[in-house]
Amino acid sequence: MSKYPKLKKMIVRNFRAIKNDVEVELNDIVILVGANNAGKSTILKAYENAVKSEKLTLEDFHNCVIDEDHLPEVEIITIVDKDTAPKIEQWCEPFENDTFLVKEKWTWKKVADKPERVGYRVDANRWATEADKPRMPWATDNVAGSKRPSPHRVSTFDSPEVQSEAVKDLINTLLEEKVKLFKPTKQTDDFPSLIGKFESLKKEFMTASETEVEKISKDITTIIDKIIPNHKFIFSIDEALKSDPFQIFDPKDVSIKFGEGERLYPLLNHGSGARRTILWAILKKLAEMGFEAKSAPKGKKYEAVKSTDSHILLMDEPEISLHPSAIREACNVLYSLPENNIWQVMLTTHSPNFIDLSKDHTTIVRIEKFNEEKIETTTLYRAEEVQLTTDEKENIKFLNLIDPYVLEFFFGGKVILVEGDTEYNAFNFIKEKEKENGNEEFADILVIRARGKVQISSLMKILNHFKKQYFVLHDTDTPKTKRRQTKKDSQGKKYIEEIEIVNPAWTNNSKIEANMSIYSRVYASLINFEFANFNENLSSGKPENAMEKLKDAEFYIAIKKLLQEIISGKISTENVICWSKIEELKTFVDGYEKIEVK
Repeated sequence: MSKYPKLKKMIVRNFRAIKNDVEVELNDIVILVGANNAGKSTILKAYENAVKSEKLTLEDFHNCVIDEDHLPEVEIITIVDKDTAPKIEQWCEPFENDTFLVKEKWTWKKVADKPERVGYRVDANRWATEADKPRMPWATDNVAGSKRPSPHRVSTFDSPEVQSEAVKDLINTLLEEKVKLFKPTKQTDDFPSLIGKFESLKKEFMTASETEVEKISKDITTIIDKIIPNHKFIFSIDEALKSDPFQIFDPKDVSIKFGEGERLYPLLNHGSGARRTILWAILKKLAEMGFEAKSAPKGKKYEAVKSTDSHILLMDEPEISLHPSAIREACNVLYSLPENNIWQVMLTTHSPNFIDLSKDHTTIVRIEKFNEEKIETTTLYRAEEVQLTTDEKENIKFLNLIDPYVLEFFFGGKVILVEGDTEYNAFNFIKEKEKENGNEEFADILVIRARGKVQISSLMKILNHFKKQYFVLHDTDTPKTKRRQTKKDSQGKKYIEEIEIVNPAWTNNSKIEANMSIYSRVYASLINFEFANFNENLSSGKPENAMEKLKDAEFYIAIKKLLQEIISGKISTENVICWSKIEELKTFVDGYEKIEVK
């Protein structure tokens, strides 16, 4: 199956909170991060409004003002292949692997009017004008709708009633289509007039539908079970038979239940997390069966799609109302959608749990709102450009399993990468204590615990992609270390021999050096953080010992000073060095290599 059409890029301007151009590079998975009210959900809504040619209200115009010079506009660039490309070549820009880029723009000129759609003429290097015939690719909106990924949007704050009704609408859509396609096994020339036999035909429809309804229920349960284990979703029309001979079933009486084991209850009895999970699970199933979401103020919310193999799930904050263990599974399900080449996913989130850098074709975009006139997007991470190795992906994945908040730097803050628990706890202790005392000096500092030098180097590779300065503090360790091994003498008696070997921890300093950039400032604690700052070497209980030390005003002031110097770049702490070459570290540790760890 072809994976095209696929979205490549969209630009939004003068739409709701967005005034200036806001660009989003698309991928199989796009994660939008940023503060509340920054415009993340607006971007999802803008795509939906555009490709469905939906009317806007006054509230959708920027500042609720219709300004002819600053009308709401959405530009979308779609990747198409020879089967989905417009027949007129003027709309097609050659891309890669026998594909083309098609660029379209939607403009809303009035409230309650559908947008005007125009295409970009590649041959003339401009947007189509009134004089051009035609003015848009694929001529009509109906035809064009099948040439872009069909949007399926799951909103954040729908009420239980709205969520439940949406699920019921989806199920009724399936049933109504089945009624239209239903053909009795025996037909007569006067079939339309056989009202007296209609009751038996209804029963035949029920029997014919039973197997398929059961299969659909099982498929939806399979999706949901990955997030809410041991629960079952069932819908049936057994109780929906109508006494009216001209109506097969009553949509109000379609039974939809969900629960654990055999304890199944109506949808309204369940929490928001379960209802939202069920909703997008059904959307996934419907899309695979040929249906799409349709937003409308009245009437049905879903309709049969035009012929297309491409879909995009637009989802606001999938973590809302989910149990922590379910969040990770929901993330896995969402990231798996593009694996069959017919889905893209664009979601907003405030949870680091929904960032999985082990997946290919993933893009992280941060939305930042500076004022009412300025919102900017920054592509923080694009898998194809960072190119993590398989080992690096596994390191990050393992680290994320241990500490789900290790990727919190995607959400903002002045980042300090540290190697271990001691410096992580010490710096955060200083940060919180100073905040309690009214000092906001460290408020925007984000301390990230890498739990090792290998992970530090992998995270540096990602942070370099941000193109913003960050800081690293790690242990120098020593070039050589001792290893104890068991041996046997000539009589077969076991003994322990201590030998000197190259220290693997020292070797890993070169991995940090390899990932240094103009954006990094790297510091090292002499031997380790405890020795450098507390003049002691410990093999266990380090974080607890550090917390005890920080109760002493002298140590508290010293660690606070170190934190300030790391940010300022003016290091004066005797046992910490700012370095860029391994030779500098070697010189720094000379004379200390014989220190024994107690």
